[in-house]
Amino acid sequence: MPKRVTRIEQPKAAYRKRVAAYCRVSTDHEAQLDSLENQMETFRFRAAQRGDWDLVNIYADEGLSGTSLKGRLQFQQMIADCEAGKIDYIITKSISRFARNTVDTLQTVRELQGYGVQVYFEKEGIDTADSLSEMVLTIMASFAQEESRSISENVKWGIRKRFEAGHEVKVPLYGFYHTDDVLFLIQEDEAAIVREVFERFVHGEAPAVIMDDMIARGVKPPAGKCWKRLQIDRMIKNEKYAGDVVLQKTYIENHLTHKQIRNHGDLPKFRVENAHEAIVDRHIFEQAQKIMAMRNVAVGNSTYPYGEMLRCPLCGKALVHGSLNNFYYDGEKIQNGGWGCYSEGGCGDYLIIQNVLDEAMIKAYEEKYGEKKETVEFYWLDDTVEEIQLSEDRVTIKWRDGETSVVEMDFSEKRYSPSRYSVFYNDYLDRIRCGEKKNKYKFLMGLTPAAVQAG
Repeated sequence: MPKRVTRIEQPKAAYRKRVAAYCRVSTDHEAQLDSLENQMETFRFRAAQRGDWDLVNIYADEGLSGTSLKGRLQFQQMIADCEAGKIDYIITKSISRFARNTVDTLQTVRELQGYGVQVYFEKEGIDTADSLSEMVLTIMASFAQEESRSISENVKWGIRKRFEAGHEVKVPLYGFYHTDDVLFLIQEDEAAIVREVFERFVHGEAPAVIMDDMIARGVKPPAGKCWKRLQIDRMIKNEKYAGDVVLQKTYIENHLTHKQIRNHGDLPKFRVENAHEAIVDRHIFEQAQKIMAMRNVAVGNSTYPYGEMLRCPLCGKALVHGSLNNFYYDGEKIQNGGWGCYSEGGCGDYLIIQNVLDEAMIKAYEEKYGEKKETVEFYWLDDTVEEIQLSEDRVTIKWRDGETSVVEMDFSEKRYSPSRYSVFYNDYLDRIRCGEKKNKYKFLMGLTPAAVQAG
């Protein structure tokens, strides 16, 4: 009797597919949001027409780029629900709505297939349940990624052309507010704080002192709940408070990472002067920038308040500042540092203690203007002094109004003349260089970094 094989057909149970839809628009403009609503309504209609579909959820991300999955919270929630076994099938309008990064697209599809979930891309007609879908999907996703790159480059070109034309961009900034038509309108209550910060800084107060006072008074900070030192520094450096704008301070690395990079010369910057109404007087702003540069201890000692005003009477080189605060000469501690001829090519034979110089400058100012001064500050030096000429025992000040004052420096009571003190200091440096004395100071005039390290 011949062998007979009979195929046994198992009756298929009625199965309803749990379907989710994913929608995304790349901007939050009104037209794009209307598009998002249209996408969602279309998916609701399609699901209602299918008798074997149960629409589980519609996941929608608004105003987010498709080139990265980072930040797309609804997309991430959809993946998590797939992993939890809540979804069997995903429908989406197109590959570009799903992701414009080829790698992310393929990795996500494979991850979903691992959860037993397939994806249908409506525009391209690709169903990942099809055996040929991955090859087609790879090609189409590459096209979508290239399209994204092209769009990104066009957008960058447009932005840079706007920068070249001097068009400002809307940037949230303490002291200003924006309307749809006008950028950088003054918010007077915050602007008053900005002016106070600049005035106090220019008149000699340190940023940390200003910050502590703002905190003690309960003044609203630029951001967050409490003032931070960095906020004071950034405020003082920000050219927008003087009415100017520097465009293209940062740029986006590429269309995939969207990482913002600070522009250190990779691309041109554009400065627009008098772009909007200023909060801070330009003269005060410029003085603040000079003070910030003089107090930049990252490049050595602070050169506040004289900056580059002082020159050696012996060789004409600019004097540099050294802290010298822990130096003792004949048992006398040196306070407030000194200015010596130790710049590149300097003779090293002149070193004036700052306290002695300060006293002479204050005396000259008070005699000329009849106004009491406790300390030497850059703002009044910059406003009144044209030139300072030093010698062994006197200071000659040429004022901006054309007059001249000559003041004898006081070297009595264990105060040492510039030439005498330079001899002492040079001997100290020689002892460090030859290893006889250990250098315990961070910065010393006249020592190279190698000599400092060796000491």
